[in-house]
Amino acid sequence: MQCDLFTEIQCPPGSSPSTRLEEFLQQAELADRLGFGTYWVAEIHCQPKFSLLSAPYVALGAAAQRTKKLRLGVAVNTLPVHHPVHLAEQAAMLDLVSHGRMAFAAGGGHPHSRAYECFGADHTSTHKIMAEGLEVIRKAWSEETLTFNGEFFQIPEVVVNPKPVQKPLPPFYMATSSLDGVEVSARLGLNLMLPIHTRTPEQVVEYATAYWYGLATHGHDRQGKELALLAPIHLAPTTAGARARAEAGVMSYFKIIADMRLDYIDWLKRRGDELPARLRSAAGAPVSFETVCAKHAVIGDSQTAIETLKSLAQQTGASQLLAWFNIGSLPQALVMAAMEQFAAEVMPHL
Repeated sequence: MQCDLFTEIQCPPGSSPSTRLEEFLQQAELADRLGFGTYWVAEIHCQPKFSLLSAPYVALGAAAQRTKKLRLGVAVNTLPVHHPVHLAEQAAMLDLVSHGRMAFAAGGGHPHSRAYECFGADHTSTHKIMAEGLEVIRKAWSEETLTFNGEFFQIPEVVVNPKPVQKPLPPFYMATSSLDGVEVSARLGLNLMLPIHTRTPEQVVEYATAYWYGLATHGHDRQGKELALLAPIHLAPTTAGARARAEAGVMSYFKIIADMRLDYIDWLKRRGDELPARLRSAAGAPVSFETVCAKHAVIGDSQTAIETLKSLAQQTGASQLLAWFNIGSLPQALVMAAMEQFAAEVMPHL
């Protein structure tokens, strides 16, 4: 199992955006030394308490200058709110400044940030736009002159510059938290990322099974395809110690995301907009720390982490882990300590 990192860089009240960004860069340097594979960062707009990452390629460009081996990627590029040529240019530029260390993932983005409304994007055609956008990006990187005539994008004869330096081109990942998204990923033959912090273990296994089945159904060889799991993680010498250290920081994240969901629902109602189906379900309701520990995160000692992650890998067929150490308001010292413990005591067993 390849061990990667993930972050959204929360900026809770009272914290400094510049300090939080510097902490992220220090984490990237440490991850580079410890042997993690890729540092994936989110793209989230219009929610300053929730995330600083409205311009993820700027943050990754800075990380590229302070690391040597660590791959760097946006998870996810919110395709429906961008023109795909613009994303192709940004990602390829990151590949240049990092000397071939760019990774690429696409998705519908965070559902409650108002980004779709802000950028005039279409909520109802997310998966179609993503499929077409990915085709544009692949052509932009691989063809000398790009011409494209699709349902959403009409592109004349243009030279997309620069091109990625890495050969072959980096594989495409798609992140989703819905079965519809899983089906799209399988149909297009993409690698898949699944979150455990917003879905139950049973749902994660269900989605993974649907992905592997869908690949075969659509004629894609399972060999070479990657399933990655995104998991909040905090470690300490004892499970009791890990939970005591992590509770306040981790739960600050779940409170912010629940508050943001409720605010978004209220905002849509005041606008007279119909609620999407995903907002009419119980998903996203507040959870207790006990439930988080049992179902949505890996918080404990090293042996607990090894057993939990091995079990998830066996049940899902996952070959990659996106470990999320700096979730919520966890202090930097605890984040760095957990990363070091994971690399020394857990990573070798995966």
